Amino acid sequence: MTEDVDERSGGFGWGLVVGLALGVVAGAFLAWGPGREQVAELRARTIELTGTARRAAADPESPVRRAIQEGVSAAKKRRAELERSTSRAASRVTELETDG
Repeated sequence: MTEDVDERSGGFGWGLVVGLALGVVAGAFLAWGPGREQVAELRARTIELTGTARRAAADPESPVRRAIQEGVSAAKKRRAELERSTSRAASRVTELETDG
């Protein structure tokens, strides 16, 4: 029984080592090969989209801007509701402490 356990754990260890080595080789290939171009394109596209999103958020007529404003308003309203609720709960606790 102990021999089976030793053999299985050894197989797992070798599988881990081989998988790690293959991952390093694949990563190195992608870093120095066509992956470098893909990363550069992805970076440029991300910068472009970030600029587009900022312009859309700054434009008062943009649906994105309106959605942001609605979200901020809803968050402020909910925060006020929660603060009132918390205040009431704190008052109740204080009343219970003084009565008890």
